[in-house]
Amino acid sequence: KLFPAQRRERNPPVLASFAAMAIFLRLLAFAAMLASAAAGAGFSSEACTEMFATMKKLGGPVPPGEGVAGCIEVCSMVKEFKDYWGTSHIEMSEFVCAKGKLYGCVWAGAPPKTLAASVAEPT
Repeated sequence: KLFPAQRRERNPPVLASFAAMAIFLRLLAFAAMLASAAAGAGFSSEACTEMFATMKKLGGPVPPGEGVAGCIEVCSMVKEFKDYWGTSHIEMSEFVCAKGKLYGCVWAGAPPKTLAASVAEPT
């Protein structure tokens, strides 16, 4: 028979494995989204960086015809992951920031937020 303190210690590994599985599934979804976005015409990290540079320069949405399908979705996922990890897991946070930088992520707002401004904010 386990003492109460021992019972409490047995549950965290179970909870940690559920959390790890949830993280894995989210990363898998992220990879699937990247793959499906890459199938779209014109999608690339360079095209996204150019689109987001235009968004930042204009201070708002890009003109019709200059948007690149998949870029907003990729950067939305980057922001979601960054918000989720915050500063609690440095390696994951750095990984997510590297992906955001690769695509030149900028988020809508007045003025649009860059990755650097987003990272500087407490999560």
